[in-house]
Amino acid sequence: MTTKQLPAAISSLIANLEQAQAQSPAVMGNDFLFLKLTKFGEWVFGAEDTEVSDESIFAIDPSSYMHGWIAWHDFKLQGEEMSVQGQPPIDKASLPTVEGNNWVRQVGFALKGMEGPEEGVQLLYKTSSRGGKEAVAGLLSAIVARGKSGESDLCPEIVLEKSSYVHKKHGKTFVPVLPIDGWIDIPNGTEPQTEPEPVAAIEEPTPEPAPEPTARKRKRRSA
Repeated sequence: MTTKQLPAAISSLIANLEQAQAQSPAVMGNDFLFLKLTKFGEWVFGAEDTEVSDESIFAIDPSSYMHGWIAWHDFKLQGEEMSVQGQPPIDKASLPTVEGNNWVRQVGFALKGMEGPEEGVQLLYKTSSRGGKEAVAGLLSAIVARGKSGESDLCPEIVLEKSSYVHKKHGKTFVPVLPIDGWIDIPNGTEPQTEPEPVAAIEEPTPEPAPEPTARKRKRRSA
């Protein structure tokens, strides 16, 4: 099956993701908890920073992919402007002037626990760090490539891992690694997302050179 033979909604999704891919390196409601990788290398979520289990597997809805800009100054959030796939990209020149005016690119997506202690938990991950954006870009490329090959199961199931490197200024620094564990169908009724409201529970940017992976052992399912 070619891309042109796929259902119109999936073909449109692939086209939108390809466009987002060129522009940047489940509806966001109150049920979503914010996911982040801490400076200590722990994946945590929610207001109480609950640590994610090593055994948990999460599915990503491709239609939740978002990209835009975020600004920090003195470790305080100054502004956030995001759009989801299918919406026009946000021009940096149109962003408001904020204290520090340090707007940097940010990407993100929604994910849901499919197996393990976090089964059923709905999370939202946003990142403006170099390592985070590279990890998300890798997922985006895999989704687009799979869709263009004619496959219709375009929701990657991932595990949350990390790698580390020694930063000249910050010392040991952790970056996300998001290996794909399998693929499932896009849920029925998936609609293009609306723009999420700005939030403060977002990881702060840290300059990152290319990391050297550190092994983390776990059992993988066959794709």
